Amino acid sequence: MRKSIKYAVLAVILLATIAGSVYYVMQPIPVRMTEVFLQTAELSFTEQGVVVAENTMLVFSAAQGELSELYVSEGQAVNAGDALLRVDTTALQLRLTQVESGIRGLEAQLSNIEVEDANLRRNLETTRASLQGELAALNAHAAETQRGFASQQEIINEQLRVQQILIEQHSREIMQLNEAYERILFLYEGGVVARTEYETASAAVTAAQARLEAAEAQMAVIAAGAAVNSAEHFEGTRASLVAQINGITAQLAGDTVTAARANIEALISVEHTNIAQIEHELQNAVVTAPIDGIITTLHARNTNFISAATPVAEITVPGNMYIEAYVSTQDVGSIHEDDAVRLTLRQRTGDVIFNGTVAEIGDTAVVRFTALGVEERKVNVRISPEIPENVNFGLGYGVDVTFYIYHQENALTVPRTALFRKNGRDMVWVAEDGGTVQAREVVTGLELRTETIIESGLFEGEFVINDANNRDIDNGTKVRAE
Repeated sequence: MRKSIKYAVLAVILLATIAGSVYYVMQPIPVRMTEVFLQTAELSFTEQGVVVAENTMLVFSAAQGELSELYVSEGQAVNAGDALLRVDTTALQLRLTQVESGIRGLEAQLSNIEVEDANLRRNLETTRASLQGELAALNAHAAETQRGFASQQEIINEQLRVQQILIEQHSREIMQLNEAYERILFLYEGGVVARTEYETASAAVTAAQARLEAAEAQMAVIAAGAAVNSAEHFEGTRASLVAQINGITAQLAGDTVTAARANIEALISVEHTNIAQIEHELQNAVVTAPIDGIITTLHARNTNFISAATPVAEITVPGNMYIEAYVSTQDVGSIHEDDAVRLTLRQRTGDVIFNGTVAEIGDTAVVRFTALGVEERKVNVRISPEIPENVNFGLGYGVDVTFYIYHQENALTVPRTALFRKNGRDMVWVAEDGGTVQAREVVTGLELRTETIIESGLFEGEFVINDANNRDIDNGTKVRAE
């Protein structure tokens, strides 16, 4: 009797276990499902924009120098003529004094140019007369060379005398060329004469020094008693004297005053232009606002030197405002003028969302840096906003700009995680009537951020399983929504 009771209890337990297992297996699996319905499909990206004014002017300084005083700050309203800053004029005054002194020196040269030319001509005429006398004496000695001198020493003495004449002439030539070179160098450094003229004068001095050194070397040779061919020596000396006489004659025949006067006058004119520029800077040492407006950027506050090439401030005229955003070169090709955008003004009391339109897209990219310091190439895009009433919206405000790359009404979409591939086809798990799962082939369209458009294979109102990789799911599996 006891054994039969024991077996009966075991049978009941076994049947209960089997029944529980069957019941558990038959229970639907909880899964996350998404209902497929027609909706607006969009692909977008968001950039940070800044509210700016349509009319903005950069202010430059006409004077250059150290910043002496700064009278304004960013965000301050100014009127045309208000002082913005002052440039220290100490360096400008020093430059003015130096230029005025240089002009006086040039004017002194100009007034003495006739006297200097007369002295030069007298020196040239004296030198030519001396050379002509030496040439006549040399020709007179030519007959002696045919008869020969009484001794070798007489020949050497005569050659030494003639060579000394050449050395003295070469020395006078170098002095004259050096004077001309110094004048041309002065004019060249002042930007009046060309580099070729300066190089020609320098080369003339170098050549004259070479001739003097050669004559001195020949003097040493003669003094050592090495000169024996007096005919060759006299003929070479005669040719040198004739060439120098002809050169001086040509120099005297030319106009040595007009070119020098023109050069000096040109240099004086340049210096007067410099004075006009310096005086202009002195008169504009105080930089003023050219228009009424608000100082939106004050570049001068970050420097101690004011340059004419760099703006000192940016003044904005209140009025029509637009939003300026910078779009990556990877995305800018997807947007066009007149495209609609969504604008979001973040506020502590709640975000304000309103519409806008792409008004202008820049032609070139510029370097921008992210908050993490990463360099990006971006293009400036201007947005015309539809500003809601009673919204605090001003210059410099930050606004999120959402650009739409793709937009389609009445599209069916599913989560991207609901798709899987089987035999090269796109599939989804569909929870049909009664919660039974069946794999179904679909035709997909554009992939959005988190969803994919379904072109065919699904119908509005159907449910798809979000996790296509759920290992507990197969055809015929019962499921229920979590």
